[in-house]
Amino acid sequence: MRCQVPSTLSRSINTGELLLASNRRGRFLATALIVTSLIGAGVVSPAQAAEKSSDPAARRKEVQGQRAQKAAEVDVLKASDAELDQALDAIDSNLRRQEAEAASAAQAATAAAATAAQAREAERATAAKLGRLRGAMRREAVDAYVRGPSDGVMIALNSSSLPEVVAKQQLMRAAIGAGADRADELKATKEDLTLQRAAADKAEQQAAARRKEVDARLGELTQSQVKQEEVAGSVEERLERALAEADSLATIDGQLAADIARRQAVLAARVAAVAAAPRAAGRAAPRTASVPAVRVSSGSLTTVRGITVASEIAGRVESLLAAAQADGFALSGSGYRSSDGQIAVRRANCGGDVYNKPASQCRPPTARPGQSMHERGLAIDFTWNGRLISSGNAAFQWLRSNAGRFGLSNLPREPWHWSTNGN
Repeated sequence: MRCQVPSTLSRSINTGELLLASNRRGRFLATALIVTSLIGAGVVSPAQAAEKSSDPAARRKEVQGQRAQKAAEVDVLKASDAELDQALDAIDSNLRRQEAEAASAAQAATAAAATAAQAREAERATAAKLGRLRGAMRREAVDAYVRGPSDGVMIALNSSSLPEVVAKQQLMRAAIGAGADRADELKATKEDLTLQRAAADKAEQQAAARRKEVDARLGELTQSQVKQEEVAGSVEERLERALAEADSLATIDGQLAADIARRQAVLAARVAAVAAAPRAAGRAAPRTASVPAVRVSSGSLTTVRGITVASEIAGRVESLLAAAQADGFALSGSGYRSSDGQIAVRRANCGGDVYNKPASQCRPPTARPGQSMHERGLAIDFTWNGRLISSGNAAFQWLRSNAGRFGLSNLPREPWHWSTNGN
């Protein structure tokens, strides 16, 4: 038969939970504060970070980002080697910083999630303990109500002698003390649960903020990687053209051609590193599109004063050379170069892939056929007094002032190289 607990007894049990103030409150509060300090240590929201923009470290980060942005806007095809090196260094430095920040944010997010899980587990354990204490108090109260007072207590209550009165008081204190201790423990556990629940809520909020920060860092890193890949694609195009130019110069100035090839090998290594680097969003590295060779048949070529060019520009070249001679500059040079030699070199250096593999992936780096304006007969490497012209001599100054009238433009980093489009 099920025993019904009188409402007066239930009220007594609830009242018993509040009998004594817990002397352990300070200990539980200290524990909660420690947990809270652990989960909150070092957490800085994006808004708080923005407020610290006046800090030297934040300022350096801002400047670094601005430099990387400007570097991504550099005209790779026309920039000097030094300018390109500076641009690539700025982009690489900014990427390394962003990668470190993303890794740090991910580590902090993992730690915050672990702390939140521990805090929530502690809350669940305390809630279970509270349930057990309440159940025990109810069972004890029901048992006492059903059994009634013990024989010893009844004897003490019915006695009138002093020793019996003392015994009665001791028994009553023991009975009340046991109940008071239970109520004290119950109250302390309830307070502990409240503090732990608050700490767990805060820990989960901090973990969510950390995850949001990770997403923001990865977003910034992905954008920077896209910019880097775009620049790398332009560098690959520049590499192709510069290597093709070195091949064209080989018969005129072998040392200069070797120097150009050596510098391009350094660039090729940087481009290859970008292609091989892991991506924040798991994207594949961009593939350089296949560029077919542009051939010029011998029937469409014309030799003007020793310089072979496409027939379509032969008249303009003749006029330019005549004007230069009239002003005292007997210019000569090299124009058209066949693609046949380039095809053979590509087969040897690029694993037989003549047209598709980017120059940076060949050993040594080798331009694809059709990348040079010389192969189209639309470019000339000018010489003066038997040497390639340089930016410091009078022949270059004359060309800079007059070549435009004849439809030729200079590639700034190569003062000797003039073509119909400046490439």
